[in-house]
Amino acid sequence: MKKLVFFILPFILLTAAAWFGYNYYYGGKAYYTRVGEPTEISSGKYSTGEKYTEYDYTQNAYDKNGEKSIQKMREIRDKPLRINAYLKLKVNARKGVVSWEEIKESDVPKKAFEQMGS
Repeated sequence: MKKLVFFILPFILLTAAAWFGYNYYYGGKAYYTRVGEPTEISSGKYSTGEKYTEYDYTQNAYDKNGEKSIQKMREIRDKPLRINAYLKLKVNARKGVVSWEEIKESDVPKKAFEQMGS
């Protein structure tokens, strides 16, 4: 039995450490926002000579309880995000917005939707 514990315990500890590490760097809280106009638009060139356009957004975002947070997003795309589209943001306390996805209006939690003024 002791040998079994010596093999299982390190596995459990490593798994827990990996989960906490992943959550620390890539995890986050869900916020909801409606896309507005970009606050800044800039262009540049990659080292390969290819041009790009960068869109910066500063948005009011709300969690499922309706608590407000100001989030900054930077997107390098061909076109800006669709105005008035609803986004679900994954916000990490250390990195800011780490991912986003467009969602339907009906998928926005009621309290967050009410705070958006719709």
